[in-house]
Amino acid sequence: MKFSFRNDQTDVAFAVLREVGQWLVDNGQELWAIDTLTPENLLDEYTTGNFYVMYADREDGTEPEPAGVFILQWEDPLFWPDVPPNTSAFIHKLAIRRAFGGQNLFAEIIDFVRTECFRRDIKTFQLETDATRPKLMQFYERYGFQPTYQRQIHEFGQTFLCQFYVMTF
Repeated sequence: MKFSFRNDQTDVAFAVLREVGQWLVDNGQELWAIDTLTPENLLDEYTTGNFYVMYADREDGTEPEPAGVFILQWEDPLFWPDVPPNTSAFIHKLAIRRAFGGQNLFAEIIDFVRTECFRRDIKTFQLETDATRPKLMQFYERYGFQPTYQRQIHEFGQTFLCQFYVMTF
């Protein structure tokens, strides 16, 4: 299966993000409060133009299907205030639709981010996740992310203990 990435489909991106967020809620794994997944909360000077939809390109030539979404930033003063702009990639709100679960889509996303980083002469890729979710942390570590530190983050009225990760290219 081939994939393509578009950063001009915010309506689709929010629909997929809410779909996956609702699935998590329905299955007792809430990660984000659904009512916070809005353009007003998530689009700002650092994220506008950086909200990507990953499309699964169909072999039969019909319209590609949205498979996942993520925000890719080059500056992140909320989560990474000590990292200078344009020296690292940061990913947020990664969501893979259930129909595409277990198909190694995160490897495709990493390849896309790596390519974008190389175009910008950036050598690091960073993310953070809920430190109370060991399976999610193991998932990122399987893909080569190295744990660095933990700290609390306050976002949209919620407080999370976050595990921070880095990958060097």
